[in-house]
Amino acid sequence: MERRKRDSFGLSELAQNFNIEVAEQCDVLQHWLSASYQLQPKEIDLLDAIFEKVQVDGNYWNEEELKVKLIGFLFFIADIDTKGKIKVFYERPIAAQIESYFLSVVVDCLVATPLPFHTPTHPYFFLQEYKKGRGDDKDPEAQMLTAMLIAQELNKDNQPIYGSYLFGSRWKFCTLVGKTYCQSPEFDADKYDDLLQIVFVLRKLKELILTRLS
Repeated sequence: MERRKRDSFGLSELAQNFNIEVAEQCDVLQHWLSASYQLQPKEIDLLDAIFEKVQVDGNYWNEEELKVKLIGFLFFIADIDTKGKIKVFYERPIAAQIESYFLSVVVDCLVATPLPFHTPTHPYFFLQEYKKGRGDDKDPEAQMLTAMLIAQELNKDNQPIYGSYLFGSRWKFCTLVGKTYCQSPEFDADKYDDLLQIVFVLRKLKELILTRLS
């Protein structure tokens, strides 16, 4: 098989070359989005503080500031790290040969099973963020979907892959089940109820992954 190296694809290219079907309704996605939890008082206090900062500066943060001031804290509140089973990683490369293409991408954030010395394996969730507008080689949705396809190839377990992409404060959550791709309505971290639901959806990852590992 001829090996063609492609670091990046646009969304239409991904759909065409890897037979991705875009669906409007997906049970796996809806189950994930329906997450609901009761936060502890200290978690609510931290979320309130984050919300205040988002209101003032959120639309002006660059990509690194989004990680430090928003994304990292939301994962902290979501509390999904589980010793030896689940860990959040940042800025990690992921690559695989899929059919005749070699795909690779640097993931802004991923949730995976940890190996010793803080090394990810068996990825479950990817997050890509971008402050500016869409572009062919800077589209976070295309980068996220590329990572999801790579994870399917690496995991080889026919299990759903979860993802999210951001433009500033606006989040979309996505699932890839087989060749079927779904995405959520938009959640805006600039709105308190949406910010709270983002935490719930992230926390749900822990439950979904632990169920898979049991």
